[in-house]
Amino acid sequence: MDLSKLTKGDKIVLGAGLLLILDLLILPWHKIDLGGGILGISVSVKRTGVQSPNSFYGILALIIALVMVAQIVAAKFTSAKLPTLPIPWSRVHLIAGAAAFVLLLIKLIAETDFLSFGAYLGILLGAALAFGGFTISKEPEVTQGFRA
Repeated sequence: MDLSKLTKGDKIVLGAGLLLILDLLILPWHKIDLGGGILGISVSVKRTGVQSPNSFYGILALIIALVMVAQIVAAKFTSAKLPTLPIPWSRVHLIAGAAAFVLLLIKLIAETDFLSFGAYLGILLGAALAFGGFTISKEPEVTQGFRA
């Protein structure tokens, strides 16, 4: 795996995308702790970014991040020929990064009760993913609508 093939935008998208995938799947976005009470029984409920509430937005952002990461890996580290799209892949990354960030913002704003650190980190990673897509869109295209 030759990392010198990666542009600055590719590195940002790969780093932010992989971390966002982990954040959405593993880290708690919502956490409720019910203390001991009379019997001393404590209950804690944690929900990830792809679980309720508003799981649809988290799942869509996860799919977008997966596609962005997979496209870069396929284009840079395999001999696979990517399809030619009506718009350049760089613009796809710009639109996809912005869409993932907006979806995560909607998920956060739609339910603000009992937020945990995964939600805040997810928003930062979504912004980084959008910035990576923007950076890729400003880099020169190689040929045929995709970077080889």
